Amino acid sequence: MICVRRSNKLYSTVVGSSSLKQTPSRFSFPERFRGTIVERWKQYWESVAKDYYESTVGIGTYARANPIKSSLAAVTASCMYYCASTNPDERSYRSEILDCANTMLYISPAVRNPSTVEHLEYIEKCYNVGVVKRLNLLLFSVIWIDEFNDDIQAYKANCKYLKPSIFSIHQRAVDIGFLNVWWSLKKIMVDYDVNPEEWKDYKEPA
Repeated sequence: MICVRRSNKLYSTVVGSSSLKQTPSRFSFPERFRGTIVERWKQYWESVAKDYYESTVGIGTYARANPIKSSLAAVTASCMYYCASTNPDERSYRSEILDCANTMLYISPAVRNPSTVEHLEYIEKCYNVGVVKRLNLLLFSVIWIDEFNDDIQAYKANCKYLKPSIFSIHQRAVDIGFLNVWWSLKKIMVDYDVNPEEWKDYKEPA
């Protein structure tokens, strides 16, 4: 009886180990692809997936340990993304200028605001000579006026030491675009139909 038990135990152990070795791994790679570029690509993407997984787990662990900081970071990132996605381009500024000019056509010249008319005419002249430029700052944009057109081949227009510095853009800026709004243009158009000079000669009846 003792011998039988030992043999059975030995037999079961051998069978279990052999069956374990013969069972293929769920993610095992076919033998014909071993050592080829396919296997190397598989290993590369497995490594990338592992790195992303560990990073995601690390972020989740940090967020649970620091809920306030994580919330502030998430809100800040969301706000920055929204600002960047609503950053207006130069085409939208040109479209706004044309819309404002068309709006001015619907009112009498006598009631047009001189400041608004002067600003729109100045921007239109700058567009005609091709000196309107846009500076993209990711979260917002700045429309500024350059000295020369891009087609000008004068020395002053092409010398990098004579070109306007980025630190002087604020002196040449005419508008700032933020959240899909050109704020200077919006401010100028507030009283576009109010002419302060219209009633300057008006005298109350005695």
